[in-house]
Amino acid sequence: MTSAKKTIMEAFLNMLSERNFEELSVKDIANFAGVSRSTFYLHFTDKFELMEELRHNLNGRLLQMYAEDSPAEAINLKVCRHIFSYRSFYRQEFSDANRIHELTSRLADQVQSVFGDEDMAVFAGWGTIGYLAAWVKGGFVMGPGEAADKLMKIISADWKTDRAKEHDRIS
Repeated sequence: MTSAKKTIMEAFLNMLSERNFEELSVKDIANFAGVSRSTFYLHFTDKFELMEELRHNLNGRLLQMYAEDSPAEAINLKVCRHIFSYRSFYRQEFSDANRIHELTSRLADQVQSVFGDEDMAVFAGWGTIGYLAAWVKGGFVMGPGEAADKLMKIISADWKTDRAKEHDRIS
């Protein structure tokens, strides 16, 4: 990746922290990046292509983490740190139900290829992305470590035993 292209992508990410995608123009992005519009157009046809490339890169990295041969705790922490690091992008990404659905489907496909269980894949995909989207939409009230711990607690819960313990505590 050329340094100009990287500069444009970084500028775009920074701009997303303050403005919605719809509000940004190529001129705004080029000015913020300190490049000419012609330089922008050497790398991207428009802001939509820029967003798609960023989406491909960041979501690709996110999904790749789930393919790693590491303990679930380590993967969850890495995922939460990634989302927090690119929070301006994921605020935009998780504000669109279609993007949530697409990312969920891709994660479910990946989980199914690893575990071979479609039901588990659907539940894990929707539950994980749903949790992460709620964390993002909630404004990151907890840090990545705490979010990863809570996600791990949900993933590893023994629902029957935990529910019985809660019932006994209330009774």
